[in-house]
Amino acid sequence: MNSLLSSEERLQHFVSEVQANMQVWLLQADSGMFAMLEDENGQSYLPVWESQEKSGSAAEADWEGYQPTTMDMKEFNQWLHELDEDGILLGVCPDEHGKVLPFKGEDLRKILNPK
Repeated sequence: MNSLLSSEERLQHFVSEVQANMQVWLLQADSGMFAMLEDENGQSYLPVWESQEKSGSAAEADWEGYQPTTMDMKEFNQWLHELDEDGILLGVCPDEHGKVLPFKGEDLRKILNPK
């Protein structure tokens, strides 16, 4: 996916891939901890990607040694509620500069599971 895509196009691609494959990708350290981002205001984000390739390409600098790992949608949907309770947002599709599309867990769950 080209980094020149608009935020809306990046989100549409993410949603399409996640719905088609019924999984999201994260980066996980050997210790079991997941990669996190924090903005200038101290807001924490859990970065999520639509593919192993995209998550794996982010495993550098602060995340060197982290491994792409998949989470199926059932587990991810349950986890979204916990993230909301902890005040952690989802950072969808981080770009090469760490810029994310921020979502509350419940909002992302509704986008990924429209019913």
